[in-house]
Amino acid sequence: MSDEKVAVASLKEAYVTSEASSVELPDEEKLEAKISHIEDSPIEEVRASIPPTDDTTIPTATFRAWFWGIVFSLAISFTNQFFWFRANPLTIKVIVVQLLAFPAGKLFEKILPSREIGFGRFKFNLNPGPFGVKEHTLITVMANAAATSFDAIDIIVVQRIYYNQDWGFGGGLLLILTTSLIGFSLAGALQRYLVRPASMVWPVNLVNATLFHTLHKKTPKAVRDAEATSTGLSMSRNRFFLIAFIASFVWYFFPGFMIPVLTSISWVCWINRDSVLVSQLGSGLSGLGLGSFTLDWATLSAWYPSALAIPFTVEANMFAGFVIFIYILVPAFYYTNTWDAKTFPFYDTSLYDQWGNSYNRTRILNPDNTLNVTAYEEYSPVRITSFFAICYGQGLATLGAIITHTILYNGKDILARFKSARQDSDDIHARLMDQYKAVPAWWYIVLFAITVGAGFATVVCFPSDMPWWALIVALVLAFVWLLPMGIVTAITSQAPTISMITEWVYGAIAPGHPIGNMIFKTYGYITVRQALLFSQDMKLGHYMKIPPREMFIFQIIGTILASFVCLGTTEYLMSTINNVCTKGAYPWTCPNMNLFGSSSVIWGLIGPNMFFPSGSLYAALPYFLLIGFLLPVPFWLLYKKYPNSWVRHISIPVVMMGPLPYPPAPTAAAPTWMLVGFIFNYYIKRHFNAWWKKYNYVLSAALDSGVAVAAVVIFFAFHYSNINFPTWWGNNTDSVDQCPLAAAAWDGVIPA
Repeated sequence: MSDEKVAVASLKEAYVTSEASSVELPDEEKLEAKISHIEDSPIEEVRASIPPTDDTTIPTATFRAWFWGIVFSLAISFTNQFFWFRANPLTIKVIVVQLLAFPAGKLFEKILPSREIGFGRFKFNLNPGPFGVKEHTLITVMANAAATSFDAIDIIVVQRIYYNQDWGFGGGLLLILTTSLIGFSLAGALQRYLVRPASMVWPVNLVNATLFHTLHKKTPKAVRDAEATSTGLSMSRNRFFLIAFIASFVWYFFPGFMIPVLTSISWVCWINRDSVLVSQLGSGLSGLGLGSFTLDWATLSAWYPSALAIPFTVEANMFAGFVIFIYILVPAFYYTNTWDAKTFPFYDTSLYDQWGNSYNRTRILNPDNTLNVTAYEEYSPVRITSFFAICYGQGLATLGAIITHTILYNGKDILARFKSARQDSDDIHARLMDQYKAVPAWWYIVLFAITVGAGFATVVCFPSDMPWWALIVALVLAFVWLLPMGIVTAITSQAPTISMITEWVYGAIAPGHPIGNMIFKTYGYITVRQALLFSQDMKLGHYMKIPPREMFIFQIIGTILASFVCLGTTEYLMSTINNVCTKGAYPWTCPNMNLFGSSSVIWGLIGPNMFFPSGSLYAALPYFLLIGFLLPVPFWLLYKKYPNSWVRHISIPVVMMGPLPYPPAPTAAAPTWMLVGFIFNYYIKRHFNAWWKKYNYVLSAALDSGVAVAAVVIFFAFHYSNINFPTWWGNNTDSVDQCPLAAAAWDGVIPA
């Protein structure tokens, strides 16, 4: 690209920045005349977020990028895994690292000497100049690879607690590494379809890319002067972040240590604590949560994406799904005693026998952890709460709705863009990336060979309860789904999961083998998830003009580091917290592990053939899949007839995904999440747009960061030393939200 085009593109960006800040602009037609000859992306959203320029002189994989990438990868993987075991898992979003890495990089820019060390090809400068956007991107990408939760960890914990099996550190590490890295190698074969084409947008990356450019580009003096005299905009982003961080840090000591009742203010329960009905309806932790809300940011961020970070229309659709499934269907099924619902508690993920007692797995297990069919028939079929059953149906309906919605609303577009991908239609960003060496095919082949070989070793050498050929079936299943799911995700930002498909397939192939079912499921759907994560980050590197080989290396290193850290953190927690993953260890109750374990019993130990047979209690659940298939059709017809009406904002798959965190999420979370989204992404965005643009994402990151640091401090300063806040009304561990009968069945008895 010529220097003239680069200069004019920079002029365009400066004008756009000025426009966002309400600074007087030159005549629009003159501006368009100046920039009209610049080649740009054919996608409007990309044009608005990514400048069609590149500076190949900006440093990339510097010492600063490696140092801070490793530091933040270790920190975020430890923090996310550490709090994954909590009743409200605290998940630090990568946007926090993106913000913190900027001052960290600037610090090294100031204090490191400009000195070359090393020799030959390994010679580098400690401080090659100003901290650049490409270094910043690599730090963020490495941390993002490390921030992903590993479902293999849940397998390890379930093996120990449910099936009294321990593979040791080596076996656990092999399981985590192989299930994480195989997807990266498969993704390499599809980069020309999922990354290079302009039609593969990956909209989620546009937010990160916009923030990168916001932090690194120099704000014109006219913009700074305008903000200094504008009400509410005079404070710098860094100062705003610091103030919000301190406030979040201090506040979390109240719900996180001194007043846990703030986690769910279930005031309806307090009207009559001796009533089962009132407790079930009012509890925001173990009931329907009518009128309940939370003042704990960790409760929101644990189960939903930040309410400050996603569009309000998406939040409205998701909350509508929550209302339909949780507020309407669940109580309708429970109080009409459908599926013998009143025999069991209102809301949990536990398994029960037909008399309402906790299900005794040991009575139906053979010594090799397989199903004893005779014992099962003599004992009792597995029962689950109606809440749990409805959410299984919701998962099936979501899968069906995504398929139909994609065909009706995006079918022609997907087909056209799929053809475009196969024809290698390149835009300016792809041609700019041609300046850098691509990742050689043999890198992916070697990674695939090593990880699949290690996968076979894991399955064969450890008691995986799965034959070696099942690994091939799982990988084939993953590869078949990878490209269509990748295209749908890249275009629509709706990413279906094949989790339930893999459980069902292996449950049909080998019923009665719960551990094998979990491992098959993980090698299947985690492979797809990791491949999409790899492709998403490669697209971010594509937008930010990062050399692909450096992107590849940073992602792999981040994943490997996180594997060691997450497993080590798990081993530490399992050995130091008494009765971990039980109600007695609150808040270390491991809700995700228990959900994973219950699924292993339903899909693996019992199997779909025995859980959903004709005439059984739950035989109707698979019909939710059909309902999901059909439901988008009438809304699509309405949309075609009234394309400019409010119907255009309805997305049935997003509606279906509203109850996605349930179970095990607390029902107090959704209403509060919706309210926060309405305030910031609807009201403030509409009426105080300049403030929203400048501070909204900064506030989200500050709230996440403050809670994370406070939670670590609380654990090591107090919980680790068995220092507890004095017992009082606000921290009753027997009933955190003061709804003592919420966990009881309709007869008032709490299952043991």
